[in-house]
Amino acid sequence: MSHRWPFILGCTALFTVGCHKDAALPVTEASPTPPPIAKGAVTPTESAAAPIAEADLSAVLAELTQVVRKYSFEQKRLPASFDELVTAGYLAGPPTAPTGRKFSIDPKTMQVVVVKL
Repeated sequence: MSHRWPFILGCTALFTVGCHKDAALPVTEASPTPPPIAKGAVTPTESAAAPIAEADLSAVLAELTQVVRKYSFEQKRLPASFDELVTAGYLAGPPTAPTGRKFSIDPKTMQVVVVKL
């Protein structure tokens, strides 16, 4: 039984040191700080940069749905359009749907869906 104590003490020490919250990471001058993003804003690569590929569509729909739900929760109403989300700072720019389609907000489910033009 006494041969387990060094192992237990060693694991406890590693766990305690690894979980220390007050340890500060060094800040280097070479790493620039990114510009602040508005509360929950979707970055431009996910919004207005380019049309969304079909493979990424479900991820973008999920992200936009989260933005709509966050806005609805905080403002106590559904946004009238995506432009309202941009103006309020929830999106960095209006989302661009795949060619021949557009994003729409389903008021019953509070989900963003893709509809044909």
